Order: sequence, then C-alpha cells, then structure tokens
Amino acid sequence: MIKLSTEFDQENENQFYWTDGESVFHRGTEIEGADLDTFEHFYGIWAKDKKKCYSGATRINSADTKTFKALNFTYAKDKNNVYSLAGKIKDADSSSFEICDDGKHSLGKSIEWVDKKMFLYDESYVPYGYGKDVNHVYYYNFSGKTKIVKKADTNTFVSLNDSKYGIDENNVFYGFAVIPKANPKTWKKLKEKYFSYSRDGNKIFYLNRLIKDADAESFEVVETPLITGTPPQLAKDKISGFRNDKRISFEKLQEEVDYRTSYYKKIMEKLN
Repeated sequence: MIKLSTEFDQENENQFYWTDGESVFHRGTEIEGADLDTFEHFYGIWAKDKKKCYSGATRINSADTKTFKALNFTYAKDKNNVYSLAGKIKDADSSSFEICDDGKHSLGKSIEWVDKKMFLYDESYVPYGYGKDVNHVYYYNFSGKTKIVKKADTNTFVSLNDSKYGIDENNVFYGFAVIPKANPKTWKKLKEKYFSYSRDGNKIFYLNRLIKDADAESFEVVETPLITGTPPQLAKDKISGFRNDKRISFEKLQEEVDYRTSYYKKIMEKLN
C-alpha cells in the first residue's frame, strides 16, 4: 500500500492519487465521495476506501472492498472477480487468476513547454499485458475490452514482459493474435524494446504478420536517435528498406533517418 501523496506528479505512478487535505483526486479529477481517512492507493490506477474500490477516478461498483487488491499496473481482483481498466473481465476465475508480467507499456519520454522553456519528462506508462487463469489467457492493450487469447495454452503460456509478445508450447503471440508459422522454440525478437520485428529461421515478421518477401539473412532493424515517444518502425534487407512491413527505397529510408536525426539534434539544442 502507498501513502497518499499531497501533490500530483505525472512522472511518478505512486502520485497519480493525491489529496489536498480535504478531497481525493486521481490526476486532475476529484473522486466524489471518496473517504480520505480510509483511502488506500495501491499503485497506478488502483485504489480503495472503506466503501468503494477505484480504477482511476471511476468506482468499481461490483468490487468487494475487503478482498480487493491490485496485482499489477493492469489487473486487480477480489474474491469474486478480476478487473482491468476496461472493467470486470467476463468469465475470469478469480481464485486461479495470476498475472504474467508487470502490466506496463511504455509511451516513451515526452516534452512540454512551460513559460517558453522546454522540459523533458521521463517515460510514461499505460496498462498493457497478459494474465491467465485455469481456463484462459487474457490480454489487455489499453483499448477496448480485455480479450481472451483464444489459442493460448494456459498451462505453458509465458509473457515476455514487453507488453506485446507471449509464447506457449505451440505458438507465438503478438497481443491476442497468433504469429502464423512461428515456432516458439526457434522464434526470436530482433530488438528488445519498442520494435515489433521478429524472426524465425528464414521468416521475418512485423507485429503478427509475415513479411513474405523479406530476405532474412540480410534483414536488420534500423534505429534512429530517440528523445520522445517511440521510434518509427524501420528496417532494411539487401533489396530495399522497410517502413513497418512495406518496402521503401533506400533513398526514402535514408530521408527518414536524416529527418529523425535532425529532429533529435534540434530538440537537444533547445533542452541544453
């Protein structure tokens, strides 16, 4: 449990809930009816008081306050139900439900102008990730409802703790989708952070899609200087460049790299 802060700090997930001494807030929104004396902040979006449980500033009306607990940034549960930011997860078994990762997805760093000065903020995160119970594997990606990963084997499923990928004894998954023809024993990511390219033998994938004509032996991810957000998905093989899973000319690829490099230098100059 985290002590309720007396101020909001958008860079610190332990200060998303805060108080002015009279009311309780989540970020900039007052939580009407929240009991300050019994209010408990778990972390991120989860909290409770003696009467209600909360996801952000929203009351979770079906939650049992005595048994409610946060599991990670994405999931919480009580004796009866499992919850994500999207609400109660239909048919999830609370008694056997467990998290598979830390439930976080990075949005990268951000900048803000204040009084004609530029400030750089640390990475911010949103709820993303896998969980599972005795019956199903679940995935939430900060968009819509929590979904069942239909082909996942709950006994052997493992999240790679990167908010995107998981594997079981039979398949590789990108979110809730199977990556076709990927062998979990030989498949690998090409970069650990931010990028969505992967490889299995002579096959190259982008997200959950096979890039049919990519030359696996010469294929490589192209990184650009990064200061805010997440990087463009760029790559190349011996034939051409790629933006996402579409081929572009080497000239277009270089233009993209040059633009990103120039932008990085300009921002760094303003910060310094």
